[in-house]
Amino acid sequence: MTGKELIESSLCLDCLYHTFFKDPPPEKKSLIDCFLDGGLNVVSVSVVIDENKPATLPEFLQEVYLFYVLRDAFPEKVMIIEKAEDIDTARREGKLGIILSTQGAACLEADLRYVTILHKLGARILQITYNGKNNIGCGSQEPVDTGLTRFGQQVIFEMNRLGMVVDLSHVGYRTTLETIELSKDPCIFSHSGVKHFNPNVRNLTDEQIKKVAAKGGMIGLCPHSIMNWTEKGVWPNVDQYVDQIVYVMELAGEDAAGIGTDRWMVPTMEFSMRRNAFERTNPGFFGGFDITQKHVKGFQYYDEWSSLGDALLRRGLTDAQCKKVLGENFKRVFTQVWK
Repeated sequence: MTGKELIESSLCLDCLYHTFFKDPPPEKKSLIDCFLDGGLNVVSVSVVIDENKPATLPEFLQEVYLFYVLRDAFPEKVMIIEKAEDIDTARREGKLGIILSTQGAACLEADLRYVTILHKLGARILQITYNGKNNIGCGSQEPVDTGLTRFGQQVIFEMNRLGMVVDLSHVGYRTTLETIELSKDPCIFSHSGVKHFNPNVRNLTDEQIKKVAAKGGMIGLCPHSIMNWTEKGVWPNVDQYVDQIVYVMELAGEDAAGIGTDRWMVPTMEFSMRRNAFERTNPGFFGGFDITQKHVKGFQYYDEWSSLGDALLRRGLTDAQCKKVLGENFKRVFTQVWK
């Protein structure tokens, strides 16, 4: 079997993408078609991100509206995923299934009632912090991680009650461990890496990996170059990315690994501006990799899923193991958590 054949025969699910409406691809086709042509079936998209400032509930409402407009404008190509069965429906009908999610939870505005509102509006994954501290807990770049707050505990209880997936990417070490212990449902890291290979603050320790997996959760490994290099300044490749996938499988079981790309990019003017603005308050964050090297060589664009498939097969993974990594593992978690 070739990588292309593997992708075509598998459920392919990317557990993190964002800025869906702001980054047009260079081809003369839509972003939807780029996804579908590359072999992707389902993508989790951040409706709001607490990157430059905390997102508000009105901002969430404005952005989520666009996804329903997108669905209605392209009903033959797009569906909003609200339950696990929708994943199979999207793939069977050749549509792009979109899971609505967030990066950060500032849009709750410290009001527990808004967890229900987000769920009613279709949000199925909530990342509880971004890089800094909020009223739920601490992000991975917060100097002192004080763990979950009382409000944070209440948010987790509500998410469990409603059937929303708790996402711990970008979340601080102590806050992740306390959340995993508290949550009765499995948690995920939608787009993270492995500290065993790379010291990036967004990468996970063996303890975090084993504890999230022990309760049925998992990690979406992220192909960001800054999270995958093993020799500083040397652009990593897709095989080094697969090293992280295999490491998680060997450490925590083959049900513990998946894919979370965190957004393909091309060197547009907007991307250059956003990157420049981000690095102003995150000096050296991109590790010397330029805007054409955002992701690992060989898995850095929509049409390179088959390249990932080839790399997985080169490592000797069975077809069944590959399919778990490409999407079945996330589907298992979503089936368990979504009510």
